[in-house]
Amino acid sequence: MKKVVTAFDLLASVVEMSGLAGNKLENVYRTGAGFLFKFAGGYISATKYRISLTSVIPEKTHEGAETLRGLFRDDRLAEVVMPRFDRIAELVFGSGKIIVELLEPFNMVAVRDGKVVWLLHSYRGKDRVISPGAMYAYPPAVFVDVLKADVDELQKAIDPGDLRRSLIRRLGTGPELADELIARAGTSPRAIAEEFKALVEKVRLGKIEPTVCVKDGVPITVMPIKPLSLKCDEYKQFNAFWEALDFYFAPMELESAAIQTTQELAQRRKRLEASIRELENKIPEYREEAAKLKTLAHKLLMYKLEIEEALKGMETSIRVVNVDATRIKIELPEGEQVELRKGVPIGKQISQLFDEAKELEEKAQKAAQVLEKLKKDLSKLDEEQRRAEEKLKSSVKIATKKSWFEKFHWTVTTGRKPVIGGRDASQNEVVVKKYLKEHYLFFHADIPGASAVVAPPSEDPLELLQIAQFAAAYSKAWKIGIHAVDVYYVKGVQVTKQPPSGQYLARGSFMIYGKREYVRNVRLELAVGCRKDGEAYRVVAAPPKSAHLLAEKYVVVTPGNKEKGKLGKELAQEWGGCAVEDVVAALPGPSRVSEEGRGNPLPWDEVERIFATW
Repeated sequence: MKKVVTAFDLLASVVEMSGLAGNKLENVYRTGAGFLFKFAGGYISATKYRISLTSVIPEKTHEGAETLRGLFRDDRLAEVVMPRFDRIAELVFGSGKIIVELLEPFNMVAVRDGKVVWLLHSYRGKDRVISPGAMYAYPPAVFVDVLKADVDELQKAIDPGDLRRSLIRRLGTGPELADELIARAGTSPRAIAEEFKALVEKVRLGKIEPTVCVKDGVPITVMPIKPLSLKCDEYKQFNAFWEALDFYFAPMELESAAIQTTQELAQRRKRLEASIRELENKIPEYREEAAKLKTLAHKLLMYKLEIEEALKGMETSIRVVNVDATRIKIELPEGEQVELRKGVPIGKQISQLFDEAKELEEKAQKAAQVLEKLKKDLSKLDEEQRRAEEKLKSSVKIATKKSWFEKFHWTVTTGRKPVIGGRDASQNEVVVKKYLKEHYLFFHADIPGASAVVAPPSEDPLELLQIAQFAAAYSKAWKIGIHAVDVYYVKGVQVTKQPPSGQYLARGSFMIYGKREYVRNVRLELAVGCRKDGEAYRVVAAPPKSAHLLAEKYVVVTPGNKEKGKLGKELAQEWGGCAVEDVVAALPGPSRVSEEGRGNPLPWDEVERIFATW
């Protein structure tokens, strides 16, 4: 069963990740199995198993990723490269690069100007040293590089007498691809070299057949091509290789994360089990010893008079076997020999035997009580571990490909009119330049620092109010605690970036010509909610009247004193499914919840059809 991608797999993954070139790195997270990079256009997962695009979003934290985030956040991804045919990939940014070594041991290294500025693990070996501040050096190249070599060079590296071994040792194919090349090309070194080069070129061009091989119901490998060398019960095929990698490696990553998460619980369990085993052995020993002492005490009590007479030298059924300075050994009529303490009355010795037996019985009883408690604790620990694993599994989200409008503030009115607004000055520019048609409406809170909101034309006062509420919510008025603000709107033809002669317009600012229509005293309130579409969760925002069209669960918020980070976390936990950062991003600022609600949201494809009319 494959435990890490091969160089061939990695090549296909690098080609797919290259599609994110030009995107900003929005965030970096630590996960139980590795790291998660959030770009404007998607996610990249880097673990000891793979580096690839992903839609699987496991439980994540900023802890452990602070330095990487500080180094590269908001930097644009320039390219994703594979420096040679090996399990090494590089995310290249304008300011440096992150090198992922899927070797043993797995490592990640951030490099600027050739120097190591961050690393997951320091490394010192015969071949190289990786440490903070040192110049980064790749592992020594031990294979002929198929990415640079021609067919003749590849052919020379293939031993006709030991095809498989030479493919693995000299060309770095690994056993899986070596078998596949021989299955496809036969035993001719030339044919194998040509097939190898052809497969690599196909992968480079994205001409792949992502496949997971399943045997006895268990996935045993994943490849960017449909294997001919493997006999599989099922060839599970995917549209993209990263989807196949998600299917194959996500369960391994989840298991790895579960081990990390429950490590402390596992150690507690180990200690409990050791204590239970010890007590389970001790309790029978205590009881057995107590029984022996009581039996002996009863016998001595039965023969007490005869023993006392025998010790005085009188003839009895008790025989004195030996006497020394401190001990007297006697033999009872049954033939059992017993040692007594010299000078201590026999009655006192019998009494002490009963006391010792009683103490052992009490020890056994207390140990049994402790054992019962430990077993209950173990059962509780098992349940705690099960809940922790379930929580980890349930925390996994599926990131869906976002529709074009989701990068903006967006909503839908009760009349099912699409509405979009800029999240910042840069997006305001895009919204106006690209999406504001001449007959569409432009809304803006009558206060500096607000979202540029655009919607198709409407004369319905209710719809105009809803759009105005949306524009008012995403304005500076919310952040400074104003509870009502005027909102104006004009036709698109009245909005321009052309300033009066001799003046300058800052980014995100516009000139409005002609008469403005106003919606006065617009109350600042916004519905923020969560919806589930298949396996995907989405955070939505809307004017309160149309919230039921978009969200299954929602709250109506107004300006308040609870920081949006704290409120966002509380809402995400209460709703379950929706990501904390998405809830926080939807909240306009410090808020308070004024009411809660539930809706019957439109199917997502219907929402997309509404925006397709733009």
